Amino acid sequence: MNNVSPILRRFLFLLILALMVASDRTAQGLDSRIVFASNGDGNWDIYSMDMDGNNLLQLSDDPVSDEYPACSPDGRRIAFKSFRGLAPELYVMDSNGNSAIRLTHDSFRKGRPSWSPDGKRIAFSSLRLPAANWEIYAIGADGENEINLTQHKEPDLLPSWSPDGSKIAFVSMFDGGAFGSHHIFVMNANGKGRRNLTGDTGLVNSFDPTWSPDGSKIAFRSLFNLESYEIYVMNAEGKELERLTEESNSSMPAFSPDGSKIAFVSTREGGTDIYLMEANGMNAVNLTKSPPGTANSSPSWLPRVLAVNPNGKLPISWGVLKRTGNPR
Repeated sequence: MNNVSPILRRFLFLLILALMVASDRTAQGLDSRIVFASNGDGNWDIYSMDMDGNNLLQLSDDPVSDEYPACSPDGRRIAFKSFRGLAPELYVMDSNGNSAIRLTHDSFRKGRPSWSPDGKRIAFSSLRLPAANWEIYAIGADGENEINLTQHKEPDLLPSWSPDGSKIAFVSMFDGGAFGSHHIFVMNANGKGRRNLTGDTGLVNSFDPTWSPDGSKIAFRSLFNLESYEIYVMNAEGKELERLTEESNSSMPAFSPDGSKIAFVSTREGGTDIYLMEANGMNAVNLTKSPPGTANSSPSWLPRVLAVNPNGKLPISWGVLKRTGNPR
C-alpha cells in the first residue's frame, strides 16, 4: 500500500466502506422489497415496493388475474397463480416481471405456492379429480417431476417449506378435532410424519403458516374469539404460542429475510392493505393505504440481488394508482 497513490488509496477506502454499508443493509433486509398482489387497476396483478411502501413497480400486466406471488430464495424468480389458461395454473417469471412460463397443465384449482430453500422445487395445493379433494403437491421449478405429497380424505392446504428444506408446514382438518376446524400441521418434505401443532392450543380455523428465516418459529393466522383473525407465532414444535395482533382481522404473515419484521394483510383501517410490523407485533405501519374498493394480498419478500426495474416499465406511485385506478 506504500506505493499506492493517495487518490487511489482514498478510492479503495471509499469502495470498501461502500461495500461494508451495502453488506450491512443487506444483512438487515433494508435492500429487500415486498412483492404482493393488488387489484388497484381493476384487475389482480403483481407488484413490488420498498419495505417503506415507496418505489412501487408493476411486475405483471395481463388481462386475467395474477395472484399469490412467492419469491424464490435467491430473489431471481417469482412463482404465482394465474388464470391465463382455461383454469388457474402455476407460473414462474423473472423477478423483473419478464419471461413468464407455465409450470402446471392439469386445469384444476391451485393454491398459494411455496419454494424449497434450494430453489429447485415448489410446493402447492391443488383440487383434483376423481377425489375432488385438496392435496399438497411438489413440482420442479422447471415444471417437471410433479409428485403428490398428501393423500387423505381431509383437505390439505397452504404449504410452507422450512428454511432447512426438511419439513413443510401446512393446513389440514386431519386429526383436527371439531368439524370444520383447520389446524397447522407439519410433515417431512416427503409427506411423511405429519403432526398437528395447534390441535391442543384451543385455537380454531388456523391458516397461512410461514417459517421464520432461522426455522425456529412459525407465524400464522387464527380466528380469535370467533370474531376476527389475528396473527400468532409459536415455536417450530407448536409451543410458546403468542398473539401478535389485536382486533385487526389480519392474515398472510411473511417474515423479512432477517426475521426482524413481518409483513401481513389487514383490514384494520377499512381497506385491505399490506402492513409491516416488528416480529414481536409492535409498530405496525400501513404500507399501501389503498382507497375503498382496492385490495392487496399475499406479501412475499424479494431479496434485492438483481435490478428490479422491469424492462419497458416505469415506477409508479400509490398516489397515481389511487387517483386514476390505473398504474400505467
